[in-house]
Amino acid sequence: MNSIDNIQIETHGDSLIILKICLVFILFSLAIDIKKEDFKILFTNPKSVLIGSISQIILLPLCTFLLILVLKPSASIAMGMLMVAACPCGNMSTYVSYLAKGFVPLSITITAISTLSAAVTTPFNFYFYTSHYEPAKALLQEIHISFWYLLGSIVVLLLLPLLAGISLKKYYPEIVNKINKPVKTMALLFFLAFLVGAFIANKALFLQNLSSIFWIVFIQNSIAFLIGYLFPKLFRLPESHCRSISIETGIHNSGLGLILVLTFFKGNGSMALIAAWWGIWHIIAGMALAWLWNKTTKSEQA
Repeated sequence: MNSIDNIQIETHGDSLIILKICLVFILFSLAIDIKKEDFKILFTNPKSVLIGSISQIILLPLCTFLLILVLKPSASIAMGMLMVAACPCGNMSTYVSYLAKGFVPLSITITAISTLSAAVTTPFNFYFYTSHYEPAKALLQEIHISFWYLLGSIVVLLLLPLLAGISLKKYYPEIVNKINKPVKTMALLFFLAFLVGAFIANKALFLQNLSSIFWIVFIQNSIAFLIGYLFPKLFRLPESHCRSISIETGIHNSGLGLILVLTFFKGNGSMALIAAWWGIWHIIAGMALAWLWNKTTKSEQA
């Protein structure tokens, strides 16, 4: 097996329990912001919602798999790429869509749909494509992760906090209004503290191997933004809708991917590096794209 596949992220003590608590907080904080009003666009612009969901949930994992067949990366890097592609939209996507003069209600709806469906789509997309890339399939078998174990675990970890958050929002909105900001702050601080600790413990490893995954993340992320923009163009959707779908496809919840890697894949270093660098790069690329589109819009209006 390629030596890069043997890289491991060091975790100590009760780190897996901390990770799972962190994941629950993050998903719960997302769920309490989901409102039934977010889905009204399903009835006013169903075509845009369908195309956007297909781009994010179906096309990106497929295009990532095709990219893997072309680049032929090591098994663990391929698995990292597929893990990020299988994750739902990132929670920064709506804000970036707003900056890019996209159609924000569409962005909110696609984010909500991809997050709610992730308990099934994430393990399915990851396991399906991983099983069709022989080097990754061999590593997957070596780690002894079955599809049903991954599905069951992710359903519990993702679905329960999402349902809890949505239910609390529906039946006790006054409580949600009080805890919304503290919960989000706690989730963010919790996750950042873990990332900082993990980076300090594995600093040399990250710096030594970052160059090997930089261009892979750059290419994959660029393709994500590109197909997210061109696919809706084929169906002649408005420019603002194309921008939002592009951003929803290009900005993924790589933080969730990183947590899943560290939780289920024994801290596989290359997978974790892909997810961690995605988490940095997609924000840089997304903000740059938003700035460009924003500038273009102002020029057209002048």
